Amino acid sequence: MDTRSLLQHLVATGALVLALFLLMLSGNAGPAQANCGSRDFVPRQVIVKLNPALGSTVAQINATYDSTTLEPFPGSTDVYLLGLSTGSGVKETVSQMADDPRLLYAEPNFFSHPPEGDARHRAWGASEVAPTSEEYAAQALGLVGAHAISRGEGSTVAVLDTGAQLGHPELEANFEGVRRYDFVDEDKTPSDRPVGSDADCDGDEDEMVGHGTHVAGIVDIAAPAAKLMPLRVLNTEGYGDDFTIAKAVSFATRNGADVINLSLGSPNRSKLLKGVIESATADGVLVAAAAGNSNSSVPHYPAAGNGVAASADGLVAVTSVGKHASKSDFANYGGWVDIAAPGEGIRSAFPASAYANWSGTSMATPFVSGQAALIHAVHGSLHPAGVEKQMRCSAGSLVVTDPVYAAMLGAGHANAGASLAPGACT
Repeated sequence: MDTRSLLQHLVATGALVLALFLLMLSGNAGPAQANCGSRDFVPRQVIVKLNPALGSTVAQINATYDSTTLEPFPGSTDVYLLGLSTGSGVKETVSQMADDPRLLYAEPNFFSHPPEGDARHRAWGASEVAPTSEEYAAQALGLVGAHAISRGEGSTVAVLDTGAQLGHPELEANFEGVRRYDFVDEDKTPSDRPVGSDADCDGDEDEMVGHGTHVAGIVDIAAPAAKLMPLRVLNTEGYGDDFTIAKAVSFATRNGADVINLSLGSPNRSKLLKGVIESATADGVLVAAAAGNSNSSVPHYPAAGNGVAASADGLVAVTSVGKHASKSDFANYGGWVDIAAPGEGIRSAFPASAYANWSGTSMATPFVSGQAALIHAVHGSLHPAGVEKQMRCSAGSLVVTDPVYAAMLGAGHANAGASLAPGACT
């Protein structure tokens, strides 16, 4: 072979190797990593729960479906994340597993993301100007009166999101002495910062950076003395997977959280995530979750719970209203929604060491998480269902301000001040 032919051979071989390498990477997208070809679930991953009555093992399941065990769910002996072989499709395998009596369920490892993950809903107006008590949201929620009774001392709110700017001057003290973890990079520094990633291949790098900091900042506005537990479950593009999110919910429950904020979700219902949230509320942790920004009545999970009707069960589905106490034009609605809170043009903490405005049900949700922290600080013996009942019975009616949607916005407009007033809900 002459020199020119040899060079051509090496170039062709190198290109083939590179192509195979990239294909391997895309086929093995790990937790919290979106794949350019799938935005619904992680490719080649399935979550299964064994049927303990039959005594089968995960090794037997793997032998049947040519899968491998990627990770057992922490603290569980029957829930596993499995990796499928190259030729196995996720939907096809889940369909086959549905008829397998050795399994209680099998489901894709669905992606979840903030409802604000599109071009319309981005932060704006970043500067050093901080929010004040004169903001419409603070007044609508009665925060001045609420803070005269409680500022959330002794309560801890876990924020499962893109992480947080841990050194933000508004939040740094709230993070002190609280467990934290980055479930994306698997370390103890859940930083909310750009890394130059375009994991969803939309041409926009790190588009959700700042989301977690902003959400944490809103909790701080509502409950300034509450501790914040930053748990990073979403990458800089805003993608995370339900197995990872479920691990973080379990972590927060075991490590002292009184409230968990989930400003994220998807149209796909995960049995694993539903079960973990039910365990959290049973263990005394209220969970507040965003209802979604699709201007739709289609259930958004995990906020929607059973997807049918809202109830005081400790899982609070939060939608958004604006300064005139009417449904935000982007906000989801329906019988599965529990309560509404301000979510338009909310000014809050933003990296680096700044403040910005953002709109979405992700912004409404941490106001309710903060309210839950205030109620917990005053009524520590209340179970999550009791805390939610306190929110519901003190909520303001939306019948006059939004007669069209009022019946589909849950109990009404959240009011932290009214929920803490002496004799409230008696």
